[in-house]
Amino acid sequence: MDKTRFGILGFAHMHAHGYARALKKSPDADLVGIFDDDRARGRGAATEYGVGYFDDPEKLLRDDIDAVIVCSPNSKHADLAIRAAESGKHVLCEKPIATTLEDANDMVRAARSSGVILEIAFVMRYSAPVLRVKDLLDQGVVGEILAMRGANRGKMPEGWFLDIEKAGGGAVMDHTVHLVDLMRWFTTSEVIEVYADMDTLLHDIAVEDCGLLALQFQSGAIASLDPSWSRPAKYPQWGDVTMEILGGDGSLYLDAFNQNVYLCSDKGVCWSNWGEDTDSEMVGDFIHCVTHNAEPRSTGEDGLRSLEIALAAYRSAKEKRVIKLPLEG
Repeated sequence: MDKTRFGILGFAHMHAHGYARALKKSPDADLVGIFDDDRARGRGAATEYGVGYFDDPEKLLRDDIDAVIVCSPNSKHADLAIRAAESGKHVLCEKPIATTLEDANDMVRAARSSGVILEIAFVMRYSAPVLRVKDLLDQGVVGEILAMRGANRGKMPEGWFLDIEKAGGGAVMDHTVHLVDLMRWFTTSEVIEVYADMDTLLHDIAVEDCGLLALQFQSGAIASLDPSWSRPAKYPQWGDVTMEILGGDGSLYLDAFNQNVYLCSDKGVCWSNWGEDTDSEMVGDFIHCVTHNAEPRSTGEDGLRSLEIALAAYRSAKEKRVIKLPLEG
């Protein structure tokens, strides 16, 4: 079987390295080239992974590739993903799908019109603990889901993540989408109301670093989530994904990253992770979807719904009221 040939459009996101490593070690994929509008960053990545550097995305899209991974700043996702879709390339796009609903809808339409796959990188859907919880919930072990409390508390990132024009927001935009995607997946229900508050409390930056969201689902379930950048810089991992799920017949607790070893001695603290490589799991499944024309685990529509919830949180915090979904205007 021929290998699936990949390009990476943008190397601005920290996860781009994980995806590149996953492609390089996959027996079913070839990483052909990398585009980045930051030439130094793009050339550096191309050299590191032993592939060609392209200074124009169209040049890479004209090459003999089957699919792309978009890892640009959030505000550029739509342009690159739509170009790729219109060139007949399948797209795996870093989250959030975009910074506006208009862009997200345009991406979904472009993929559908061109008959290509658009997957959003909700990598937590490939985490072994998350998959076990999903299986238990689908079995009805805890009965009907009544309430959830989730947290994705990370370190403050750097660079364009702190630029509202490029990122679309701060911690709420960055971390809300992972949690609400899992909550939608677990409940198989859509959010109908959002109330949120947020502020900049921990760092001297121009975007929010703390937030708290309260959600009402169509099923009747309620949820809260904390997407804050509240981990100190020397925290041994980038963040966490935890969730408590209360059902009519029981409860579950998820700690998706609690697969690690701490060694504490007079020389300091050594932390290492022994869990699965979710980047490789997701990239491998995307390759399978491309070669077998299968639907990915997280679609463009999933990305759009999660973005809508994050945008509703910003509107709620600004207007100090509950925001009903779907959004208007």
